[in-house]
Amino acid sequence: MTKQIERISNEIKEFPKYLKDWAKTFKGGLTVLCLIGLFLMPLVTTSPYFLGIFILAMIYSIYAASWDFLAGFVGKVSFGQAIFFGLSGYITAASLKFIHYPWWGALIFGSLFAALVGLIIGLITLRLKGPYLALGTMVIAIILQKLFALYELKPLLWGDEGISGIPPLSTNAIEVYYVILIFMIISFIVMIKLTKINIGIIFRSIRDDETGSDASGINTVKYKIIAFMISSIFAGIAGGLFVMINRAVNPLIFQSLYSFYPIVMAALGGIATISGAALGAFIFVFLGEIVRDLADPLFIFSIVLILIVRFASEGILKSALERLKEFWDVLIGR
Repeated sequence: MTKQIERISNEIKEFPKYLKDWAKTFKGGLTVLCLIGLFLMPLVTTSPYFLGIFILAMIYSIYAASWDFLAGFVGKVSFGQAIFFGLSGYITAASLKFIHYPWWGALIFGSLFAALVGLIIGLITLRLKGPYLALGTMVIAIILQKLFALYELKPLLWGDEGISGIPPLSTNAIEVYYVILIFMIISFIVMIKLTKINIGIIFRSIRDDETGSDASGINTVKYKIIAFMISSIFAGIAGGLFVMINRAVNPLIFQSLYSFYPIVMAALGGIATISGAALGAFIFVFLGEIVRDLADPLFIFSIVLILIVRFASEGILKSALERLKEFWDVLIGR
């Protein structure tokens, strides 16, 4: 136990150096530039509409990354990510409206509840393998949607109308923007760091060869449940923020559409990259706004996803970075 604490302490101490070295790389420098752009965005426009688009993209970035963490690094595909997104949303909404928690307290409560549900569902489903896990989680999400919409359970689960009139995170759009941005940055730092340390190596070994991991003495069920809980807590953070921004929640938040959103976003950016989820989420939201009045966004995204799978199976992020790196090398004469 003492050695583990010492190792974690050393990793924390070395993190600033790692961050500094990473920022000097092309990918790190480009990421820092993008973050600076996001921080300066409210200086460019204070329009609640445009800031709202960025806010939604940042929330979806956390949501997509939560799915990518589980599927990309542990190899466990879930079709029920809306379970944690929605339950955290409901708990956050109820805590704000009926218990009058501060927004951050309600968000913590909702996210921890999502993690608890992740533990329970992990215990139930993670012995399933292949498509059975994906289908199992999807069925649970569908059951929750039906339960929360039942008229008989309306006194307990608020029925098909859900909860409305939720107190806002803030009445100032710029303040909301920066709060969401900070949550996104912290969430990504934590998830990326988790993939770099020992537990991340174990996750990847389970993804690459679960049978071999079992044979080498790794308790794969234990680590899959841990991964499920980590994924669910970040999906819960996204769900709580989403509900606070919309100031309402209803059973439709459990529908399959909200479970497939993070899959599409992660696939667009690149699975098993975490940061690719952010790129995919921003493309998803901005492209959705552009085509909203022209065609069904889901139809457009289906076409885009087919093209991505056909011509850039590893997502947009990797190929985009390679092209930008080549362009940068030409500019500086390398």
